[in-house]
Parts: sequence; structure tokens; C-alpha cells
Amino acid sequence: MTDNHTSEKKSRSTMSRAATVIKWLWLAMTVAVAVTTVISANSGLINPEKMTWPSLLAMAFPFLVITDVLLGLINLFISKRIAVVQWIALLCSIPAIGNWFPVHPFSSHHEVSDDSEIVRFMSYNTFGFADDENCYPDSTNRTATAIIRSGADIICLQEVGMLVDMPARCLTDAQIDSINEVYPYFASEEEKMVSILSKYPLREISLEQPPSPHSGWQAAEVTVGSDTILVVSVHLQSFGLNEEDKIVYHQITDGSVSGNMTDAGLIIYHKLTDAFKLRAAQADMLRHQLDSLGYRNVILSGDFNDIAGCYPMRRLLGRTMKSVFRSIATGPVITYHSDRFFFNIDHTLYQGDLTPIRYRRGDIKSSDHYPLYITFLIDR
Repeated sequence: MTDNHTSEKKSRSTMSRAATVIKWLWLAMTVAVAVTTVISANSGLINPEKMTWPSLLAMAFPFLVITDVLLGLINLFISKRIAVVQWIALLCSIPAIGNWFPVHPFSSHHEVSDDSEIVRFMSYNTFGFADDENCYPDSTNRTATAIIRSGADIICLQEVGMLVDMPARCLTDAQIDSINEVYPYFASEEEKMVSILSKYPLREISLEQPPSPHSGWQAAEVTVGSDTILVVSVHLQSFGLNEEDKIVYHQITDGSVSGNMTDAGLIIYHKLTDAFKLRAAQADMLRHQLDSLGYRNVILSGDFNDIAGCYPMRRLLGRTMKSVFRSIATGPVITYHSDRFFFNIDHTLYQGDLTPIRYRRGDIKSSDHYPLYITFLIDR
């Protein structure tokens, strides 16, 4: 009887210790997720040229937010004190959550005065007019058709050189003629593969370019009635992953991680960190030039190759510019849809007398990017 009592007491003691260990492990995990979320939310404040790992962490921010919400709900039934940790982390991350998941359900209801001028705008990384789905209806190029039918007054293009006949990509002379007819004004930085198309008269503005190939910008002064707008088409440094890197990334996301993938993973890591640093330097370079030009009305748009709230975007925003997506869009948006990199990396910034009243992401998948359609008012 005494032995049984002693055994039961030891068993209860062991279970109590195990429960305590589990409780502390759960608390440690909860705090770790909360702290990681706050760091990720504020990673855009840290220059990648000085420290790159926060920029990598920022890419996981949406998943961290979802994890915080789930843990916060679970902890309400386990310990309300622990649950507070999650909700504090979410409160500290509200600005970053707004960058990822803005909420403006009534943004389309905007009064247009008689003095206002409407400008329809499009931004599109064309993927060099290749078709990501290898689909060429009636032997024509879907990307070119989307540009022709966009209804935009001004278009910023990336990954586009000279508009010439491309039989292998079904970009026909007829489509090129249509683009030139609809958009008689054109400015292009061919080496950097960025362009601006316009129905309005424009004057090309020369800017210093970054040394990295296929990343850069094209600027033009566009005259809309009595107003002048500086339009900048931007393509910041890409990660530069080759097909082998993408295969490794697919294996990692499939959970098929093996020891011999370590070296390949390190190569990808270094490519990512190098790109973060280059984009930071490019954003600094472009921001200095924008400041020196001194335009009141500015539209800066293109492929940033980074998420909203990142350091390059914060640097380009400065104190005067705003993000169209953050200002009027609702819900998370994916603008890049290839190779399992499902991120919002195409952005449009604005300042001055411009007011965005509509934001729409297109659905065409001919390019590895979706096009963006934005309507601006010029307030007079």
C-alpha cells in the first residue's frame, strides 16, 4: 500500500515536471514567434548594406502574422497572459500589416471635380515579350495585346528593349504598329530594358544609371494639359537565380531537403543577400537624383524585386511620396507568380497634385508578372 502510494506520488511529480517543461517550451516558442514578427515588421528600417538577414526575414512576414493570430487564439484557451504576447506583437506590427494587407473598401467612391484631369496608368514587367505559358492565340503576343488594349494614357514597362518583330514570340509588325499608333511618345533606356509609353507629349530625362546590367530606370517629363509629371520606370536588381537555383528552391519548398543541397542553398543565400545590398544602393542613387530634379508631381513605378515596406521602397518614398497600393488598395496582392515566388514586388509611388482613385492588378499570365492598372486624378 505504501509502495503504491509512493509510486503514484513519483508519477504525479514526473507528470508535473513534464507539464512545467512543456509550458515553458510553449512560452518560449510563443515569445520567439512574437519577437521575430516584430523584427520582420521593422526590417525595412535596416539598410541591407549593413545587415542583410532582416531583409530575408521580411519575406516571411505574412506567414509570421498568420502564425501569431493562430497562437494568439490558441493561447486564449491556455493562458490569457501568454496570449497577450501575441497580440502585443501584432499591435506593434500594424504599419507593416497595412503594407501587406491594406483595407480601403470604399476607395473606388471618389468624387471627381470639373477641374480635375484623369490619367490612366499602367505598369508592366513584360518578361521580354516571352510567354510564361507558351500561349500565342492566333499567332499573336498576349503581352503586346494587353498593352494595346490597356486604355492607359501612360505606361511604364520593364524588361523591354526595342520594339521589333519577334517571330519566335509572335510579336508581330501589326502589333508593334498598333503600339506606336496608340502611344506616339516613347522614351527608352535600351541597355537597362526600361521604357515609358505615352499618349501625351514627353521629354526624355537622362539619369545616372547603376552599373549592374538589366537594372536601372528611365525618366521622362510628361505634359498633361497644363500639368507636368515626372514619370520614372524602374527595374531594381533581381535575385538572379538560374534554373538550377530554382530547382533547389522547389525541392526545399517540397520539403525534399538533403545534405548535398547545403552548398546549393548557400549559393542561393548569397545571391539573395547580394541582391538586397544592390537594391539598397540603387534606391539611394535614384532618390538623390529625384531630389535634385525637384519635380512636384511624380509617378515612380516598376519592378522593385522586393516587398512593400522594404528598405529600397522606404528610401524611394522619402518624406514626400506615397504608395498607391498602401493608399487605396484592399487585401494582399501577388504581382509575381512564377517559380513559387508569390510576392507583391511591383509598386507604384506618387506625390504632388496626383491622387490615385483606382488600383487594379491584371490577371493575364503571359509574363511572370501581372500588370498594374491605376487611375490618377490631377487636382487643380
